[in-house]
Amino acid sequence: MNRIYFDNAATTSLDKEVLDSMLPYLTEKFGNPSSIYSYGRESRMAIESARKTVASILNTRPSSVFFTSGGTESNNTAINAAIRDL
Repeated sequence: MNRIYFDNAATTSLDKEVLDSMLPYLTEKFGNPSSIYSYGRESRMAIESARKTVASILNTRPSSVFFTSGGTESNNTAINAAIRDL
């Protein structure tokens, strides 16, 4: 029987291509991107590369792209920015 999942608002599976891209940073290249040691710098470069890629797709500046840890943080960031801009 095929499994059908209807709660994608709560969580969803990763696309295989996304998982393959992220896997090195979840297993072997897991440095703190805010640190100055080589693992951290490597992580920071990967984040900045992803930021540039997303910005290019959205036709915006990389400084306009923010990565968050999940939906609640994203919602709070958007609400705070909207209030600030009022």
